[in-house]
Amino acid sequence: GIFVIGMYIILKSNSLNRDRARHRHWLHVLIFGLIYYMGVHSLFTFAAIGQTVLALIIAILMLAMTIHLVTTLFFNSDRVI
Repeated sequence: GIFVIGMYIILKSNSLNRDRARHRHWLHVLIFGLIYYMGVHSLFTFAAIGQTVLALIIAILMLAMTIHLVTTLFFNSDRVI
């Protein structure tokens, strides 16, 4: 909830302008951070209660998201970071 409210304030105040390439990269990083944070917590929660298949699926999705973020920011960008 707090993250969504914060992102709303950031976007409405034009602190993060989606028209600029550098700001688009940071928007991806912010959203990735939220999903990664939730993923780590759900991964360990499901592993702790014995749902190893679900924990493995979450781990694979987190790995795929990490690879996507790294390739997007460092290999497909115009190096504006």
